[in-house]
Amino acid sequence: MFSKYVNYIIVIVISVLLALSLYMAGLQPWLVFTIIMIFTFILTMGYPFYIIYKSRNLKLINRYLTNHRSKPIFGYAYALAHGTDEEVITSLQRVLKSYANAEVQQVYKANLYFHQKEWRNLVEFSKTMEDPAYRNYYSGIGYTMNNNLERASECLAKLGTPWMVHSLKGIIAAKQKKREVFEKEMAMATKQAVGMQRHVLHYTLKRVAERTFSTKEV
Repeated sequence: MFSKYVNYIIVIVISVLLALSLYMAGLQPWLVFTIIMIFTFILTMGYPFYIIYKSRNLKLINRYLTNHRSKPIFGYAYALAHGTDEEVITSLQRVLKSYANAEVQQVYKANLYFHQKEWRNLVEFSKTMEDPAYRNYYSGIGYTMNNNLERASECLAKLGTPWMVHSLKGIIAAKQKKREVFEKEMAMATKQAVGMQRHVLHYTLKRVAERTFSTKEV
């Protein structure tokens, strides 16, 4: 919270200094006002948009999520990195209660079944998902949880999104206790994702590793 207020103060100070510099340079007040508004918008809206959707820096993304974890979706991503299994499940339930958007409901309900280890519900629910990519991805995860690797491989063959392909390959490798393969696929999956998706994917797979292999850092 403190860090968030510091960021606001920094934006205000920089905006004031920029405004003074522009006035001293002889610019018209209306032009100074326009420039300051654009500059402030970029800092307050454009930068968060970049972090959430485009950044590849996990530390930067994590810091942003930490400062905004009171919002349900950010709270879930934060819980993945810092919370217990119960806190992750609670955060997912909070997201489902807070957002009526159909895609949000589908993706986060599938995630809820995954973290609750309810493979049967995950497989059945994934069949109702509108997006074929998500349908095959979560079906593949569900089948893997049930050790039905043949069906999981069939789902994998239908995927084209790189991070989904490597993520599912990693989860299958974890089920097979193939740690080196898992670590390779985890790295590739994380590399292919950006923004908050990168963060969520990295810490989801990290939890898979912690449940499957030794306590050695993955």
